[in-house]
Amino acid sequence: MLIWEKAVLNIQKGSQKVIAFASVFSERVKTEIAMARLRIKADEVQSRIDELHRVIGRKVEMLKRGEAMPKTSEQLLKDEDIDASLNELEKRKQELEELRNEMKQGQDAFKPVSKTEDKAE
Repeated sequence: MLIWEKAVLNIQKGSQKVIAFASVFSERVKTEIAMARLRIKADEVQSRIDELHRVIGRKVEMLKRGEAMPKTSEQLLKDEDIDASLNELEKRKQELEELRNEMKQGQDAFKPVSKTEDKAE
């Protein structure tokens, strides 16, 4: 084999490695971008949950200041604003949990494989 043939083979092998790395890198970047989008959405949902907590607190404070505070918690929960806020709060908490599960699945997809696990397969 001539030196040029070896050089061509080495260049071909090197280019295959670069292509494989570029492919993995591209997928990793796509996943990281998706994860960032999910984190942003989760932060938005969390801020909405915080706002709902403030709405409920303000309504309770208004009722307390006006001496119209109900005697039982059931009566307090029947207030329209509080009831609507609590219903939306449950929906937002469920949405936040779904987003966290999606983020976990995305992270699990790209966990590094240890050498012992790789040999087992």
